[in-house]
Amino acid sequence: MVFLAEDVLNKLRLFGTVEIETARFTLRRFQMSDAGDIYANWLSDEDSAKYNAWKVHSSIEVTKEYLSEWINSYKNKDYLHWAVEDKATKEVIGSVSVANIKKKKRCCEVGYTIAKKLWNQGIATEVLIRVLNYLTQEAGFEKVCALHDIRNEASGRVMEKAGMKFVKNKIQIFLNSNNIIMKCRLYEFKRNVPNLEGHTSLN
Repeated sequence: MVFLAEDVLNKLRLFGTVEIETARFTLRRFQMSDAGDIYANWLSDEDSAKYNAWKVHSSIEVTKEYLSEWINSYKNKDYLHWAVEDKATKEVIGSVSVANIKKKKRCCEVGYTIAKKLWNQGIATEVLIRVLNYLTQEAGFEKVCALHDIRNEASGRVMEKAGMKFVKNKIQIFLNSNNIIMKCRLYEFKRNVPNLEGHTSLN
């Protein structure tokens, strides 16, 4: 059987959370040994949770429970959840996750968190550019969306710097987070838009 190039391009290529890199960071699977960094760097921090749909963890034991679930989910090829590890210090300073995967439409949603102590250093932008490139150029997504709380203008600037375009304002309800209702801005990145890493579109 002969497969045409177009047939290959029209299919998602999901192999689970594969390791990718930027100049300063390794994006890899979480490990149980990361619990301390995760809890200290964002899941125990009120400011990190302020504009997100998760609650601050009351103890590292709570973080370990969540972490165990994340690691168990790596057996699924459509589970994409990266730990952001600093190459220089080996510290886990953030995370990037992919949700709402629609395989027929080849679209998904990306979310990210970076430790407060490292804000305003271009880290989120650097990491998001690499993830968008992976999702569109390697995994085969046509469109990647992202949401941010309308009050969190800094996150919107990150999305714009990474090449995402503002679409509209919308109300988002997070049913798994005590029914949080959040006013958000929706951004998207399309595969036929050149990526900031210099890669050209596959279309």
